[in-house]
Amino acid sequence: MSRAPAQRAQAEPGTSGWLNRSTIGVSLASLFSDVAHELATAVLPVVLLGLGSGAGFLGIIEGSADGLSAIAKLWGGIQADRVKRRKPLAAFGYLVTALGTAAIGISTHGWQVLVCRAFAWVGRGSRSAARDVLMTEAADPAAHGKAFGMERAGDAAGAVIGQLLALLLISLGTPARQVMRWSLLPGLLAFLAISVLVVERPHVPPQEPRTFRASVSGTGQPFQRYLAGILLFGSGDFSRTLLILYAVQHVQGSLFTLTGTTLAISLYVLHNAVSALAAFPIGAISDRIGRRRVIVVGYVFAALTTMGFALLTPTPGVLGALFFCSGAYIACEEVAEKAYAAELLSKDARGTGMGVLAAVNGLGDMIASAIVGGFWTVFPDQPSIGFVIAASLQLLGALVLATARPAPKLTV
Repeated sequence: MSRAPAQRAQAEPGTSGWLNRSTIGVSLASLFSDVAHELATAVLPVVLLGLGSGAGFLGIIEGSADGLSAIAKLWGGIQADRVKRRKPLAAFGYLVTALGTAAIGISTHGWQVLVCRAFAWVGRGSRSAARDVLMTEAADPAAHGKAFGMERAGDAAGAVIGQLLALLLISLGTPARQVMRWSLLPGLLAFLAISVLVVERPHVPPQEPRTFRASVSGTGQPFQRYLAGILLFGSGDFSRTLLILYAVQHVQGSLFTLTGTTLAISLYVLHNAVSALAAFPIGAISDRIGRRRVIVVGYVFAALTTMGFALLTPTPGVLGALFFCSGAYIACEEVAEKAYAAELLSKDARGTGMGVLAAVNGLGDMIASAIVGGFWTVFPDQPSIGFVIAASLQLLGALVLATARPAPKLTV
């Protein structure tokens, strides 16, 4: 209670608590951007097949895009601390993503798709830290959980809307390339949400920009210890697409008349819907009991869910319950991780810290997917081996965070 005046002083001038035009603007940008992303992702394989490219080239495209995005996240984080205005950096990233994604719809060769996807993902990565800093500074620190909860709810809701829109357009006979071009509209709305609604706080960057190493060191030891736990957990937090593949392989028409593929897509929609509904309440809980507690509980819940995929018989009912749990723990980690990072980072290191956090999460995803996918390839009849290893890493990450020495909260 004694810190409330100091904490409130950090919020955007003229705001009250956490709900204001800036937090709404950032949340709407996340919603519209994910609508565009899911519209495009749903039809990307079809577009590639139409251009004569197959699964191998799709893997090259996605791997290249993810790698460039991770680099862009680091670059964008450092730039967010160096520039006077973060909003143009975030807005430009949304615009680049929108244009790059929609341009796939007019591509005539596979290599053009690769260039467009990489271009879009560089924009996606470069905007990440600037957006998170704008959200951090727009809300009262005591309500960062609610603010980031609303942003994550918008992101997950956008995923559901995008997937349903893609299914609707495809069912109406809309060509895949045209669906891809339609993604430009929500992408531009995301750009406008940042540009028009967000009110930026004044920021005075350091007169002499620090080197990359000095910038990362400036995030502080408590934050760096936090990243160790994030990386350990992330190394077991594999891509949801592997769960979709798992559902496709284990369920064939056993729920009413749904095929395995249709059921898998429905389960993924359920996953995102649960994440959207859970994000804000989880953020509010983290404001009351502490972000680290929520993260640890979420990590343990994630490990139990992953172990469920390893040990339980994958009936439609079991898969539904596990995908439900997956959506809940994703909301836990995505909301509380950013809110706790904002708590640990000083004002001059927020951009770099948020960029490094995003890059570490991306690195963990790559490691986890390689572990689970690799063991699945070597032991195709026993995917549970990879899931058990992933669950163990998730538990280890929870243990590291649970036993870490609490860091003092920053008030400036």
